[in-house]
Amino acid sequence: MSHIRFWSLFFTVWFSDLITKSWAVENSAELRNFPLVVLDLINGNKAFLQFTYITNSGAAWSMLSEFPQFLTGLAIIALISIYLFRHKLELHKRNIQIAFGLISGGIAGNLTDRIFRKPAEVVDFIDIFIPMLNYDYPVFNIADSGIFVGAICYMIIGFRESKNETFKQGKVTLSD
Repeated sequence: MSHIRFWSLFFTVWFSDLITKSWAVENSAELRNFPLVVLDLINGNKAFLQFTYITNSGAAWSMLSEFPQFLTGLAIIALISIYLFRHKLELHKRNIQIAFGLISGGIAGNLTDRIFRKPAEVVDFIDIFIPMLNYDYPVFNIADSGIFVGAICYMIIGFRESKNETFKQGKVTLSD
């Protein structure tokens, strides 16, 4: 079976991540001191969307920052596992290819940073402020976005398939 959707999204996320991180690194000094405002819908000193520059040795929200080697190993294991269990994960299905293409491309993007950057830290540059919640979301990158969107897609696929399976088995009645 062809996995064209998987590979297309994998390489799109991975290369987009590499290119945007390269830009962020080249402009790191300026972005650290003067973040680039991309979308300013807010009165005040915060912008809705801006590009800045930070590095992170941990995972999301700097979790496990003290264990970058563990995170590197975990990423390698995740990619190998997705490959080894591709049949059980049903990667022949179009929607599953989309979810895992996004996730795997994101893992590869952050893994590239962990392996080739010294120190082994991930470059983050997308900064979003949510004014309704007065919340400055942690700075992230394209790889993180691929992982997040892919995981959400996979959850939606799982819920839909579970719902469809329940209906097929006739377990749902009008009183349910």
